[in-house]
Amino acid sequence: MPLGVPLKQTVVVSPFISNDPDWNEPVYGTPYEAKCRVTNETKLVRNQHGQEVVSSAQLLFNKLPKISTSDKFEFTDENGVTETYAPISIDPKRWLNGKAILTVVSCE
Repeated sequence: MPLGVPLKQTVVVSPFISNDPDWNEPVYGTPYEAKCRVTNETKLVRNQHGQEVVSSAQLLFNKLPKISTSDKFEFTDENGVTETYAPISIDPKRWLNGKAILTVVSCE
Protein backbone atom coordinates (compact mmCIF):
# COMPACT_ATOMS: atom_id res chain seq x y z
CA MET A 1 0.00 0.00 0.00
CA PRO A 2 1.86 3.12 -1.19
CA LEU A 3 1.64 6.25 0.95
CA GLY A 4 -1.59 5.08 2.57
CA VAL A 5 -3.52 4.96 -0.73
CA PRO A 6 -5.66 1.80 -0.78
CA LEU A 7 -5.55 0.00 -4.13
CA LYS A 8 -8.89 -1.81 -3.94
CA GLN A 9 -9.96 -1.47 -7.56
CA THR A 10 -8.87 -3.47 -10.58
CA VAL A 11 -8.32 -2.45 -14.19
CA VAL A 12 -7.76 -4.66 -17.19
CA VAL A 13 -4.60 -3.60 -19.02
CA SER A 14 -4.27 -4.41 -22.73
CA PRO A 15 -0.60 -3.91 -23.65
CA PHE A 16 0.09 -2.36 -27.05
CA ILE A 17 2.19 -4.56 -29.35
CA SER A 18 2.24 -2.83 -32.74
CA ASN A 19 0.09 -1.45 -35.54
CA ASP A 20 -1.46 -3.77 -38.10
CA PRO A 21 0.52 -3.21 -41.34
CA ASP A 22 -2.55 -3.64 -43.56
CA TRP A 23 -5.15 -1.55 -41.69
CA ASN A 24 -2.92 0.59 -39.43
CA GLU A 25 -5.05 -0.45 -36.44
CA PRO A 26 -3.47 -1.02 -33.01
CA VAL A 27 -2.75 -4.63 -32.03
CA TYR A 28 -2.91 -5.44 -28.31
CA GLY A 29 -1.42 -8.36 -26.40
CA THR A 30 -3.01 -10.59 -23.79
CA PRO A 31 -4.97 -8.48 -21.29
CA TYR A 32 -4.15 -8.80 -17.59
CA GLU A 33 -5.60 -7.40 -14.37
CA ALA A 34 -3.78 -4.88 -12.20
CA LYS A 35 -4.64 -3.43 -8.79
CA CYS A 36 -5.07 0.33 -8.77
CA ARG A 37 -7.07 3.28 -7.52
CA VAL A 38 -9.36 5.01 -10.04
CA THR A 39 -10.34 8.63 -9.48
CA ASN A 40 -12.70 10.31 -11.92
CA GLU A 41 -11.86 13.98 -11.81
CA THR A 42 -11.15 16.47 -14.54
CA LYS A 43 -7.60 17.87 -14.62
CA LEU A 44 -5.46 19.79 -17.06
CA VAL A 45 -2.26 17.79 -17.74
CA ARG A 46 0.54 17.78 -20.29
CA ASN A 47 0.91 14.87 -22.69
CA GLN A 48 4.20 13.37 -23.93
CA HIS A 49 4.46 16.16 -26.55
CA GLY A 50 4.12 18.95 -23.97
CA GLN A 51 0.62 19.97 -25.05
CA GLU A 52 -2.06 20.73 -22.45
CA VAL A 53 -4.84 18.13 -22.54
CA VAL A 54 -7.89 17.56 -20.33
CA SER A 55 -7.74 14.34 -18.32
CA SER A 56 -11.00 12.75 -17.15
CA ALA A 57 -9.54 10.03 -14.89
CA GLN A 58 -6.38 9.21 -12.96
CA LEU A 59 -5.21 5.67 -12.25
CA LEU A 60 -2.84 5.18 -9.29
CA PHE A 61 -0.59 2.10 -9.40
CA ASN A 62 1.81 0.72 -6.82
CA LYS A 63 5.51 1.25 -7.63
CA LEU A 64 6.34 1.37 -11.37
CA PRO A 65 4.32 -1.08 -13.48
CA LYS A 66 5.35 -1.83 -17.06
CA ILE A 67 2.82 0.32 -18.94
CA SER A 68 3.04 2.76 -21.82
CA THR A 69 0.96 5.60 -23.25
CA SER A 70 -0.09 3.26 -26.10
CA ASP A 71 -1.76 0.72 -23.77
CA LYS A 72 -5.50 0.53 -23.18
CA PHE A 73 -7.24 0.32 -19.77
CA GLU A 74 -10.74 -0.93 -18.96
CA PHE A 75 -12.42 -0.31 -15.61
CA THR A 76 -15.79 -1.62 -14.44
CA ASP A 77 -17.28 0.35 -11.56
CA GLU A 78 -19.60 -0.80 -8.77
CA ASN A 79 -22.68 -0.23 -10.96
CA GLY A 80 -21.36 -2.49 -13.74
CA VAL A 81 -20.50 0.40 -16.08
CA THR A 82 -17.32 -0.29 -18.07
CA GLU A 83 -15.14 2.62 -19.17
CA THR A 84 -12.19 2.38 -21.56
CA TYR A 85 -9.29 4.75 -20.94
CA ALA A 86 -6.34 5.81 -23.09
CA PRO A 87 -3.33 7.17 -21.16
CA ILE A 88 -2.25 10.76 -21.69
CA SER A 89 0.72 10.82 -19.34
CA ILE A 90 2.52 8.50 -16.94
CA ASP A 91 4.04 10.19 -13.89
CA PRO A 92 6.02 8.06 -11.40
CA LYS A 93 6.33 9.55 -7.90
CA ARG A 94 9.69 8.76 -6.31
CA TRP A 95 10.80 8.46 -2.70
CA LEU A 96 13.98 10.06 -1.31
CA ASN A 97 16.05 7.03 -2.34
CA GLY A 98 14.92 7.40 -5.97
CA LYS A 99 12.66 4.34 -6.09
CA ALA A 100 9.17 4.73 -7.53
CA ILE A 101 6.50 4.28 -4.85
CA LEU A 102 3.44 5.35 -6.85
CA THR A 103 2.65 5.84 -10.53
CA VAL A 104 -0.09 8.25 -11.62
CA VAL A 105 -1.54 7.61 -15.08
CA SER A 106 -3.71 10.43 -16.41
CA CYS A 107 -6.27 9.21 -18.94
CA GLU A 108 -8.73 10.67 -21.41
